[in-house]
Amino acid sequence: MGKVAERRARVSEEILEAAREVMTESGAAGLSLGEVARRMGMRTPSLYGYFAGRAQLCDEIFRCGWEDYGRLTAHIRVGPGTDLGELLRGAFLESVTWANENRAAAELMFWRPIPHWQPSAEAFTPSREAVGNVVRILTEAQAHGLLRPDADVLEMAEALGAIVSGVVSQQLSNEPGVDAQSGRISRHAAAFAAMFMSHYGPRHR
Repeated sequence: MGKVAERRARVSEEILEAAREVMTESGAAGLSLGEVARRMGMRTPSLYGYFAGRAQLCDEIFRCGWEDYGRLTAHIRVGPGTDLGELLRGAFLESVTWANENRAAAELMFWRPIPHWQPSAEAFTPSREAVGNVVRILTEAQAHGLLRPDADVLEMAEALGAIVSGVVSQQLSNEPGVDAQSGRISRHAAAFAAMFMSHYGPRHR
């Protein structure tokens, strides 16, 4: 990468970080290109040399957010001795912790807070990969007898997604920044995992 390309990449990342700061302070809907430019020490039109507009900025924050969030599950492997309920409990808490630390991306990922903005197909790619991680984990768990053999894997993945989205949304809406272990909703992560396992876990006679 040449010096010009390196500088462009560095400035682009600085613009993204400034946008994240604005969104963290004011909410995703409060993202203003003028405020981002002010923090960068440049005129607003100069931002367009790096991003086509607010939608592209949001796309990139959304894409990077899903890439980072997906790393939480990419390394997980399930074996016959895995305590799946404990694994899920930990995953719920990790999701809340991640959302607390990455509020700007989390708002775009779990909500649709900006009118008329929808993530582009390219920005969605890491999201599909993250869901693929969950499907793989559930498939492994089912193969080891940790989940009902008749349970639909995609249904289970969607159910987990709804639980995570609900817990994260409650945290961001009502107790932003509160530790996952202490949140009024997130502290019940073990109960949510037990509910999931009660429905989808193996049935013993």
